[in-house]
Amino acid sequence: MKKIILLFTIAVFSTFPARGDYATVFIYHRFGDNRYPTTSVSMEDFEKQMEFLKKNNYKVISLDELWQMVKSGREIPPKTVVITIDDGYRTTMKAFKVLKKYNFPFTVFLYMEAIGRYPDFLTLKQIDELKKYGRVTFGNHLYSHPDLAKYRASLKEEKYIEFLKRELELSEKRFKELFGKRPAFFAFPYGSYDRLSVKFLEKRGYKLLMTQDRGSYNGKSTLVPRMATVGSFSNFKAFYRALKIEPLPIESYSPIYGLLKENPVKISFELENGENYKNCLIYVSEYGWLKTKRTGNRIETKEEIEFHRFKNRIGIKCINKRTDRRAEFFYLVINGSTKGAIR
Repeated sequence: MKKIILLFTIAVFSTFPARGDYATVFIYHRFGDNRYPTTSVSMEDFEKQMEFLKKNNYKVISLDELWQMVKSGREIPPKTVVITIDDGYRTTMKAFKVLKKYNFPFTVFLYMEAIGRYPDFLTLKQIDELKKYGRVTFGNHLYSHPDLAKYRASLKEEKYIEFLKRELELSEKRFKELFGKRPAFFAFPYGSYDRLSVKFLEKRGYKLLMTQDRGSYNGKSTLVPRMATVGSFSNFKAFYRALKIEPLPIESYSPIYGLLKENPVKISFELENGENYKNCLIYVSEYGWLKTKRTGNRIETKEEIEFHRFKNRIGIKCINKRTDRRAEFFYLVINGSTKGAIR
């Protein structure tokens, strides 16, 4: 029986007015922590990165400032950067000294069960110190820091939403106890998201939802890609390279993000203004970079791809002919048939 592969549009989640430029949003976890090299950045590299932003007149803004631009339809200025930190480890205070030195705003997404309770996480006294700075935004990273992909693959939709709702209620209750208000911004633990969680969080009033997909943010959706600055990607060279990556404008793509409906499947992207881009390649976590077939604005894999891993990042990169810069777009798919799901 011949398979029918649908090409979904990105409009499955909320969209905002288009704008001409983009922001590079960085994600950090630990700072100067040699115990966890894959999730840490050295203080030497971090200092060098922040110094570079300051000396080269980058506009380091808060998430709320970015949201105000997106909401109003204003163009994101060139050289805009947002700094985010996930989990709320105590080493955040090392970064705080540097960020305060350069007077940069930043956002910390808090693992709400751990804050003020677990040894490796920020104490309540440290939270108060960050509050006094006045340039720190705090966001929600759920209560128990679950990998939502595992629950999405294992539970029926109703049970999955119940689980997500419970996590949100617990995290938002503690957040309000600490900060006197509900969080406005959300970061997915482990970067795991799907269509149900995105829709649920949007309805709950979250303004922007942080992923761990590579790429820069053009303001067209609530989902915000972030450049991971950890491990082998935490050195200055990788940081500088990330600043130069443009968002790749995509009309539609298949398979859509979240839980896979078909496997194997041919991966395809429909570019906006495809004539402006060349040398396009498609990426899949478990296969690496793949050669592509091009028909007009449509870029696709030469054959169907079978997914074996529980989670895969799918992406596409092209070279912008006009700027000679690399442009990228990435997203997450979940393979519910593998052992990664909770049974």
